[in-house]
Amino acid sequence: MTFWSGQRLSTDGVTQQIVDPFQQDRIDCSAYTLTLGAEAYVTPHFGDNLREGGKQQLAKPELVDIRGVQRTQGGGQVVIPPGQFAFLLTEETVSIPPDAMGFISLKSKPKFGGLINVSGFHVDPGFKGKLIFSVFNAGPTALHFARGEHLFLLWIADLSFKGVKADGRKQHIKTSVGYAEIPNDLVNQIKRENHSLQSLSLRVEKLTTQVNIATAVATALATILGIFAAYAALWPGVKTDKYEVRIEQPIPAIAVPQHTPSSDAQPKLRTNPPKPSGN
Repeated sequence: MTFWSGQRLSTDGVTQQIVDPFQQDRIDCSAYTLTLGAEAYVTPHFGDNLREGGKQQLAKPELVDIRGVQRTQGGGQVVIPPGQFAFLLTEETVSIPPDAMGFISLKSKPKFGGLINVSGFHVDPGFKGKLIFSVFNAGPTALHFARGEHLFLLWIADLSFKGVKADGRKQHIKTSVGYAEIPNDLVNQIKRENHSLQSLSLRVEKLTTQVNIATAVATALATILGIFAAYAALWPGVKTDKYEVRIEQPIPAIAVPQHTPSSDAQPKLRTNPPKPSGN
C-alpha cells in the first residue's frame, strides 16, 4: 500500500476527479483539505426542545478578496456544546478509485479544541458522494464552526487489486450510492437528550436554585406565622384557633362594712323572778 504524494494528488487527483470541486491550494503536504458543507446536526442537550431540534441548513459563504487572497465570509454557523455529538457534511464530493482507498481525519485545530472523530478513519474503494463526519466534543467549551471552514483531511492510498474483473464485474468495492445529505435515519438514532456532564451540572444548578427559593419562602412564612401568633396572644379580641383571647377591665374592689360590737354593750343575764311563797 502506497500513499499518494502531494505531487500525485495535484495530477491524478484532477484526472480521476478524486474531489469535486478540486482546488490545487487545498493540497496540504500529502493530504487534501475538505471543508464543512451545507448541513449539520447536533444532538440536543438539557433544556432543548426536541421538536425544534433538527438538521441545520448552513448558508453558503461569500468569497472576499483581501490583498489578493481569497477568503470566505458569512458562512452559516454550527455550535457543538461540550459533551454533544454532531454530524458534519462535507462541501466536496469524494470519488475513490476502485484500486485505491481513502483515509480521513480532522485537522489539528478542531482537535486541539476537544473535537474527536468517532465515525471511522477510512473511505471504501469505489465510494462516491459527500462524507459525513460523526464527531464528539470532549472539550470544556462549545465549539463554533462555519460553512466553508477547513476541518477535514483526506489521504489516498493504492491497493494491490483494482476491484474490477476482466469481464467488467466489480468485486470488493463500494457499489452503493454515497451521501448527498445527512439522512434522517442517522438523525433518528441519536435524536434524544444527551446527558453530558455539562447538562447534568446545569440540572443540578437549577434544582439548587429551586431548593433555595423554597427554603426562603418557607422561612418567610414561618416568620409571619410566628409574628401573628405573638400578636394574637398579646392583643385583646384576637381569636386564635377555636378560643377567643380577651382581656377584661379589672373590677374595682368594693369595701363591705363589717359590724363590730361596741365595747360597752355587755350581754345581759336573764334571771328568773322569785317564786311566791305559799305562806
